[in-house]
Amino acid sequence: MIAFVISTLLSGSVSGTVNLRAEAQIVGTTVELAEIADIRGVDADATRRLSELTLGPAPASGSVRGVRREEVAALVRAAGVAVSLGGAAMCRATAKSEKVAGVELENAARKALVTLFAGRDVEMDLVRGASDLLVPLAERRREVDVDLGRREAQPGSWNVPVDVRIDGTRVQTVWIALDVKLFDELPVATRDLRRGEAVEAACWSLQRTRVDGAGPRSAQPEALFGATSARDIAAGARITEFDVRRDPLVRSGDLVELEVVRGALRARCRAVARGQGARGDRVEVQSGEGQRRLVGIVVERGLVRVDMASSPRNER
Repeated sequence: MIAFVISTLLSGSVSGTVNLRAEAQIVGTTVELAEIADIRGVDADATRRLSELTLGPAPASGSVRGVRREEVAALVRAAGVAVSLGGAAMCRATAKSEKVAGVELENAARKALVTLFAGRDVEMDLVRGASDLLVPLAERRREVDVDLGRREAQPGSWNVPVDVRIDGTRVQTVWIALDVKLFDELPVATRDLRRGEAVEAACWSLQRTRVDGAGPRSAQPEALFGATSARDIAAGARITEFDVRRDPLVRSGDLVELEVVRGALRARCRAVARGQGARGDRVEVQSGEGQRRLVGIVVERGLVRVDMASSPRNER
């Protein structure tokens, strides 16, 4: 180091000095020369070049990093600026810090889940929150963000990663635990139903019910029309796909009675079913050999009704 300074002095090319401070506080995520040393006697361009020289990452909040004069000499030499080096033999660098409130991290996690479950009825309970966090003071900006990747909106336990970024660099990730409850308008039995009993409209209603992501799916309301209970269902219970069945009342090839309706006019004839369906399902029927096929609704066993006014396909 001394030889470097002497040789530089003898060459007559020294145009300024860089004096290392004994102590310095760092802003941002890297240590720049201007933060730990005083630069004098060089032109504006050289001052800018020297000031922006980076000596690696800033110390973590609460810790100290020692920067030796030899490190500075090597960096200045590589930059090609002729200066004399002086000051302290080592600079004790500490980070200027700021506090990120734990509630800010928790709110970021909640906001990310609210966005993921947008338009759905959810409730969230905090299971494990965050303490206040000490991070390096940002030179330009501090950000708190969440990346959930491609996770699907499912109810249950969530561990949400909240990243703290200083000047675009992630300095810490905090995990926030939340329990997400999802609700929907689902069919619920309004009275006890016995196995094999018809699930009439008066037997159930749509009610706000908690959705269990791991359990059987709820029956769709349209699937209950014409269904019978596959097992006993207690009043107040959510009706699932496994609780009901829809037995076909018409099968392909069956000879059925076809009721054709047009306004106040009704007529009946015999027809052959070309598909199968439970009550309320649409099936194709053909009233005779070579006749065109019509689409009707299964009313009961062996009876299909075709409404010519409500089915444009039947008008062709």
